[in-house]
Amino acid sequence: MTPSRAILLSLIAGACFSPTAFAQGWTHFAGAPSRSSTSASMLAPNAGVLASPLWALSQDVQGRAITFVGQSTPVVSPTHVLAIGSVQVTSRQFSLYAVDRRTGVIAWAAPIASPVLDSWSSPALDLEHHAAIVASGTTLASFDLSTGALKWSRTLSGPVVNASPVVTDDLLMRDRVLITEYDGFAGNARLVCVNIDPFDAALNPHQAGAIVWTYQLGMSSGDTVAYDQGHAYVATMGDPGYAPGSILCFDVVAGPTPLWSFDNVIDEGFFAAPGVHHPLGRGALVFAASYAFSGGRESANLVRLDARTGDMHWSVPCNRTGSTPIVLPDGRIALSGGLKGYGTLPTLQLFADHQVWAEPLWDSAFNTWTDSNHNGQIDLGEFVVMGGWTHQPALAAGHNILFIGATPTSGSSYAPCTDLYALDITKLPTGVGNAQPGFIAAQRSGVGSAPALDTGNLYSIGASGLQAFGPPTTHTDVNADGVTDIEDLYCWEQARGDRDVNRDGTINDLDHTELLRVLRADEREDIARNRP
Repeated sequence: MTPSRAILLSLIAGACFSPTAFAQGWTHFAGAPSRSSTSASMLAPNAGVLASPLWALSQDVQGRAITFVGQSTPVVSPTHVLAIGSVQVTSRQFSLYAVDRRTGVIAWAAPIASPVLDSWSSPALDLEHHAAIVASGTTLASFDLSTGALKWSRTLSGPVVNASPVVTDDLLMRDRVLITEYDGFAGNARLVCVNIDPFDAALNPHQAGAIVWTYQLGMSSGDTVAYDQGHAYVATMGDPGYAPGSILCFDVVAGPTPLWSFDNVIDEGFFAAPGVHHPLGRGALVFAASYAFSGGRESANLVRLDARTGDMHWSVPCNRTGSTPIVLPDGRIALSGGLKGYGTLPTLQLFADHQVWAEPLWDSAFNTWTDSNHNGQIDLGEFVVMGGWTHQPALAAGHNILFIGATPTSGSSYAPCTDLYALDITKLPTGVGNAQPGFIAAQRSGVGSAPALDTGNLYSIGASGLQAFGPPTTHTDVNADGVTDIEDLYCWEQARGDRDVNRDGTINDLDHTELLRVLRADEREDIARNRP
């Protein structure tokens, strides 16, 4: 073997089996414990992925129709996609379904408690303990990722509504799962911290599934916890009409006394997870958006806080929402919000962050509006419907593509999205009645709820079930020997063979990235199936 080939193979081996590369995935609602809703990898799907459905799952192994929870997020393990759905037996029977990522075949289905109040809570993955965590009804439960067997369960004092669990994996024998209970009236909701690590008399004197600490939140609904570097961040609804919502920060190990508490600067509460962001060269930030029960598309507010102190840097008006803000690669902030009626519309809004102040840049409803009936109002049919207060978009940062669904404009906001858009966030939705050419890079009907992004694939729920999308057809047999293997990558690096892998007429780093993605497509599954 030549020295250059040896160096190349060693570099590829290092890339394929590095812990960082293996750890990437979509393990939580909004992607990660920090709720960034972002895949930063170049191996994330691009806009072309919507042209190539891989499979759709709409029935269980007995042929019964599965109704997946409309606005819930699938999560992705090295081998499976996991989502919550139900079948009609004598009544609705809910399960956590584990679906083979390659084939769309159900590997197992574990019964779970029925959701309360149409809750769209999503599962979370505890990869360290090879488990999936589900909060449903009044139960928090852990299931084995290989078999679906129940590992442990914990009965909570109240139901979970629209809140998804968060799992820590960096606390050294003191890892936890955190969840919030629902109480929209009496004010008895709690933040609950549950142990997931093995019992250790000195380091962790708790059994798996045992409650370690709790904190009284007052009124709470949909308040998913965000986690980052030992700290948990949770927002509350406050007491609508009497007291604003708050955002609190906890040391997960030390709990349950808040490190800091921020009260909203307008009389509105929070019904969604905050998002934690680490700007290059600066301290961590917390972003959160509120829900206003009246007013138009600027009746709620989006805030930026210092993650260490809770000090507010700015507040800017926004659409009412139960969605988590997404920080784009250039620092702008995307937010899905609104609904049909009550003075508002489903929209995607974009904001500029000037560190000490922020400003709205555009609103997808207004900026794609044509006043067809000349009544001076934005009516359905006159703008591109996208986003909504129940919807969580997903960002493929390496491609500057935001995947966003369109929540239903008739019936329930909790039902599956009707369309899925891939938006090029480097472009603007400007121009009367039409987005700037290329702003909508791709569209797919019949799917779109809270997408999950993993390697080159996208997973989302639609009216016809759980759907998977993969990259468009590529040419990866660079050396034309009938197989795609490491030799093709070697040829590409040596500028030999047919190097236009993505068939776009240009040979550049995108071709290299696509070839590497295909070569590594089965890496995580192969590692997972052969773990020691």
